[in-house]
Amino acid sequence: MTFRRWFALPRPLRIPSAAQPALAVAVLAVFVAGMIVSGMSGRASAARTAADPRPAMAPPVAAPRTAAALPDVSGALLALDGSHSRPAGARTSRSSRRVALTTRPGHRWVRPYGGVFSSPFGYRWGRLHAGVDLAGPWGTTIYAATDGCISYAGPMSGYGEVMQIHDWDGTETVYGHMSSFIRTSGCVHAGQPIARIGSGGDATGPHLHFEVRINGVPVNPVPFLAKRGVYL
Repeated sequence: MTFRRWFALPRPLRIPSAAQPALAVAVLAVFVAGMIVSGMSGRASAARTAADPRPAMAPPVAAPRTAAALPDVSGALLALDGSHSRPAGARTSRSSRRVALTTRPGHRWVRPYGGVFSSPFGYRWGRLHAGVDLAGPWGTTIYAATDGCISYAGPMSGYGEVMQIHDWDGTETVYGHMSSFIRTSGCVHAGQPIARIGSGGDATGPHLHFEVRINGVPVNPVPFLAKRGVYL
């Protein structure tokens, strides 16, 4: 036989109708008080923010994008554009380089032979001795007095075997009475061996007859070379 318990459910709270208006007023009062308190809190927070001397943090701003750096091609453009678009400085530099190509350095001069000074420049026996004589042993080496190109190497009346060397500015050096040649053509530098001492032509003994001519006119080699630091 089964026994069952019966439990009584609580009855809902009933508010007397006379107390309902008072309860509604109380709830409204609580709501209004909450709103007032919330508004006061907001004003207090705004006042604290205004009184704070620290600047407000600005939101981060993204850095602007910059274009990638391009290579400098101005030199290439100038080269392609020609001389009309070059600045004055560039034209001046090109002009300077052009002058440098056509201008040669000063002459280098050396003693053509180390023998004894035996006869000066000037008139003798009624005619001009157009150079100087440097005596020495037969077959010793003669050297180019300056840079130049050999214009002639061979026999000549009165000189025996002779060599003529022209420089770029019109200066000519002449070497006479040689016994043999070391060079007969081409260009030579100052101090380069060119021939050997002899006594051909009008000569009384082995020696070098040496002349300097400017535009074809013989000049005294002694003061000419002395101005260039060479002494005979």
